[in-house]
Amino acid sequence: MRKNALLVVFVAALLFIGTGCDTVVTLEPPSVTTQAIDDGGGLRLTWTEVTDAVSYEITTDDSVYTTTSTSFDVTTPSVTIEVRAVNGSDKSDADVIDCEIVETPSIDVYGISDPDTTHHTGFAFSSDGNIVTYSLAYVNLASLDFYADDVAYPGSMYLINPGDKGWNTKGNAVKDAGTTVYDDAVLADAPGTGYITQLEIVTGGVYYLWLDRTNNGWSTDDNFAKAKVISIAGPKVTMQVGYQKVDGLRWLAN
Repeated sequence: MRKNALLVVFVAALLFIGTGCDTVVTLEPPSVTTQAIDDGGGLRLTWTEVTDAVSYEITTDDSVYTTTSTSFDVTTPSVTIEVRAVNGSDKSDADVIDCEIVETPSIDVYGISDPDTTHHTGFAFSSDGNIVTYSLAYVNLASLDFYADDVAYPGSMYLINPGDKGWNTKGNAVKDAGTTVYDDAVLADAPGTGYITQLEIVTGGVYYLWLDRTNNGWSTDDNFAKAKVISIAGPKVTMQVGYQKVDGLRWLAN
């Protein structure tokens, strides 16, 4: 009798051990690729299926989403997006997508009327999102994204696409962001909604910059930026600029 009781206790203990402990699953992080969609208003995330993953968790600046698919569209501007593989309580490390803009706190460009030939009138964005300023020397014209002009429109300062002058073939354009607060301009307006290639700028204004470098309408070859005009003093324009390095994406959150 005693042996039978001990056997029952032993078997019960084994059953408890077998059912009371979860198996730990080690998940690899997803390898995420991105593509701008909806004329740059959203970002499509795709990844290959992760072994043993049951679902995937997408974390943005203000929300957490779950999907069983290997694709997900983020439609609200976010500085950082994280994607994890999930199996029960087990989660992988995150693949982190960085959508933070590259900021240049202050740049100076000069209107064409400026007599100092060492001052730069035009500017362009490098591949890493930093600004390079240029003179209007012939050798620089193909590189320009925009230049400042206070001669074509006397008494005013304009940002102009050099493609309008035939200096290159870019279709770059500018639009007033409708705010004077730099941080409030978090999503540039879509192309086709009032961008123009020659726009007057004023102190305190915030502007969206569409870099249509191939002059073919919106595509994932484009980039977007925003500029706050800090001051205009004579021919000198001082601006704060933020550039979205993710191709085609209009998000300008920082």
